[in-house]
Amino acid sequence: MLKKKVLAVLSTTFLLGACGDSSDKVAVDGPWKWERKVEIICPWGTGGGADTTTRTFATALEKELGVPVVVNNRSGAGGVSGIQFGAKQPADGYTYIMSTPSPLLAQISGATPYDVYGTLNPLIQMVHDVNIFVTSSKSPYNNFTELMEYVDQNPGKVKAGVMTITGLDAACVMGATDGKIEPVAYTEGSQLNADVIGGHVDIACVGPAEVAAMVASGDMKVLLALTEDRLTLPGYENVPSSKELGLNTYFGPARGIFYIKGTPDKAIEAFEAAAQKAIASDFFQNWAKTEGLDQRKGWLNTEEFKAQWQNDYNSLTELFGKK
Repeated sequence: MLKKKVLAVLSTTFLLGACGDSSDKVAVDGPWKWERKVEIICPWGTGGGADTTTRTFATALEKELGVPVVVNNRSGAGGVSGIQFGAKQPADGYTYIMSTPSPLLAQISGATPYDVYGTLNPLIQMVHDVNIFVTSSKSPYNNFTELMEYVDQNPGKVKAGVMTITGLDAACVMGATDGKIEPVAYTEGSQLNADVIGGHVDIACVGPAEVAAMVASGDMKVLLALTEDRLTLPGYENVPSSKELGLNTYFGPARGIFYIKGTPDKAIEAFEAAAQKAIASDFFQNWAKTEGLDQRKGWLNTEEFKAQWQNDYNSLTELFGKK
């Protein structure tokens, strides 16, 4: 029954067409040299975890490449629109796509016919975030148990803000609450945060990095960590995990960079080498720790990320694929 509810929510989107760039790889003699700016397509709006992670990575990557790295936000259709846009760009080594498994889930669940799996080519994983439920400090519930008691007393009233109605955050809401709380899609993380604080939406499923300042200021309170173990972040000592409450819901966005089919091998290799240094830099690691992005292993090289992406595809297909 829960699976049907999840699929029903995930399917409330529209049909998308277009196909990726199928151009052949360009042969390049000698070592790859970065000669102009590099663009990373972020298929979600500004202010969310995908955007902030990509922009921080871009700043660190610039120092390694020696050229500007710009982030182009192309939101829409739960991330699928941005992926479509990115796939149409020249495969010349200067354009890449940031994504999470959420658009993959949209394809698997039947919410979009677009071939996300066939379009995205894993290059590196930057971080593997966790999801949490947050609410306004003025809300009448102080933990997940109290939230669900309130939901049972007020059926249909509580809504949860998410960044992707076809993604992992919506799946977390549906899974943890047994479909009792309806996910509501936002295109901008900053607007979602403002609506939570203002009480315009009851809760939100987000990553700790996206709400760190609001939690620290006391404007938001954390109800649940959708993890196997409690988070080790300061101030999260009393926040229960999904596992200890008997909730089999642990989805969290793995944020990675993907290349366009046809991108020169030497560009891919050069990007991977530079990205590893950027992720390992004090600048990025200190930011990740401050934002709570050190709770799971982050960096994966191309070989590791390809294996993980395939595992994600298989696992999500088993859980949410249409039978």
